[in-house]
Amino acid sequence: MLSLACAALLAFTPAAEAGEKLVYAVVYKGSSYAASKTEILAIDPETGEKRLAFEDEKTTIVLIQRLYVFHFPVAGGGKLFAHAFERGQSLPFPGNGSLYELSADGAHLFRKITPALGAESLGELFVNPTGTRIGYINRLNKKQYLFIHDVATGGLLSQIDVSDKFLDCFASSIGWLPHGEKLYFSLETGDEHVTSKASYARVGTYLMDERGRHLQKLPGLPALAGFHPPETSRLIGMTTAGEYVFETMQSRKNPARGQNRLHFALLKAASDFSHVDEISFTTAAGLYSGIRVNYALSPSGRFLSAAALPVSSSAVSSEIWLKDLKTGAERMIVSIPTAGLQGPFPGLVGWLD
Repeated sequence: MLSLACAALLAFTPAAEAGEKLVYAVVYKGSSYAASKTEILAIDPETGEKRLAFEDEKTTIVLIQRLYVFHFPVAGGGKLFAHAFERGQSLPFPGNGSLYELSADGAHLFRKITPALGAESLGELFVNPTGTRIGYINRLNKKQYLFIHDVATGGLLSQIDVSDKFLDCFASSIGWLPHGEKLYFSLETGDEHVTSKASYARVGTYLMDERGRHLQKLPGLPALAGFHPPETSRLIGMTTAGEYVFETMQSRKNPARGQNRLHFALLKAASDFSHVDEISFTTAAGLYSGIRVNYALSPSGRFLSAAALPVSSSAVSSEIWLKDLKTGAERMIVSIPTAGLQGPFPGLVGWLD
């Protein structure tokens, strides 16, 4: 028989509040490369009002954070999800715990979905728009697999061998398109002289269904005026109008003295790639200092949030920026004082709607 406490963990429902909320996590450093606690906060992009959504220190689970290789929780369908293990247990490295659904209302409740599969440590989690399916990539028997689970039951819906699709590449972004019928992923790899020509030719962005069928490579993106064609591009998401949003890295043809040769340009492409507009952040130049930037597009497609991975030893603060794609207005919405590699470390989780 379930205790009342256990039953409460299983019976929570996500908080229902009007409007979109940006969600971010703050990880606090413990001993070695482990985290002492992780807080998840939600902030109203209109008012700036924020609230605590979840904190693992108040629970019997620990969200898995190996510092400096961050895998933040994710959001989808008004729900929060994370990779965690039971407090007091020893988690081997490499090794995996389980996938959990977390309450988003500050009650600090959780529900175990399923143990994570695979032989190595998980990559990023990703969730479909309705929060009913959750996926991740892991290795098993020396092959790469994409695993997809049903959130309600934990059942394994798909186990797709992507080894022949990825070759020596890795997925720099992966997720579901807004209607939840197709997956997307962007592949990157090393320079051609350190990888195979076949792998180098796989670089790009692809769509496929949840069974790994109907693989489609999207067209390449054009160069901006005065730039060479993009060296890398990764799909961030898609607007409700069906426009693709990419981050690209392009190099200037004739950089001025002291000017950075590389330009990290955000591009919005029509669904048929007939035209492309630049939507880059202009005042948040600190984001682009050679450190990877993570993005989260709001469900309405109105807002785009951005945060650099917090791995700079000289950082005195970590910032999260927000851009209104309708008006072009951008502003810093979160700034957290930090002591370089001692933290704390903020990161994007996504959006609640």
